[in-house]
Amino acid sequence: MATKKIDEKNTLKYAVAFYFCTLGKINFMLGNKMYQHIDTVCDQREDGRGFNTCEVVYNYKAQKYEVLNVDTEIGNKEITILNN
Repeated sequence: MATKKIDEKNTLKYAVAFYFCTLGKINFMLGNKMYQHIDTVCDQREDGRGFNTCEVVYNYKAQKYEVLNVDTEIGNKEITILNN
């Protein structure tokens, strides 16, 4: 079975690095959930081995704020930006 090739420019990791830092509040879809970008936080690890990139979002379906760790597999998932 062939896997769908995901364009790197349509991933959450790319959007956090290049779109969300320059634009205001952005709505986007990740799977079947709609989120709104609130803020991006770069957190330094306690042991000095680098940084974690965390995306603070509002989940419209759950109606609460959430934090997505962009450095995990979720950062490579495809998103659809709804407005900018």
